[in-house]
Amino acid sequence: MWSRTFAGLVLGFFAAMALCATLAYLTPAGWQSAVIPVIALFPLLWLGLFAVVYASRTATRAWVGLGATTLVAWAALLLARAVW
Repeated sequence: MWSRTFAGLVLGFFAAMALCATLAYLTPAGWQSAVIPVIALFPLLWLGLFAVVYASRTATRAWVGLGATTLVAWAALLLARAVW
């Protein structure tokens, strides 16, 4: 139980941060105009990822699944920054 909570707390935070930043970079008007909506979206996304962790059967699956999500989110952010 605590391992899943820690996975959602740490990995969910970094995944939500990367997903929000990617969304900000991909807006047509530029990331400067999307900062406030993305800041409002961040806690909702983090809590959503936090809740998904408890749907996994084991703590190991929670760590692996959310870890993969975090890596993909950061790769998408780096790709979005490289493209724009």
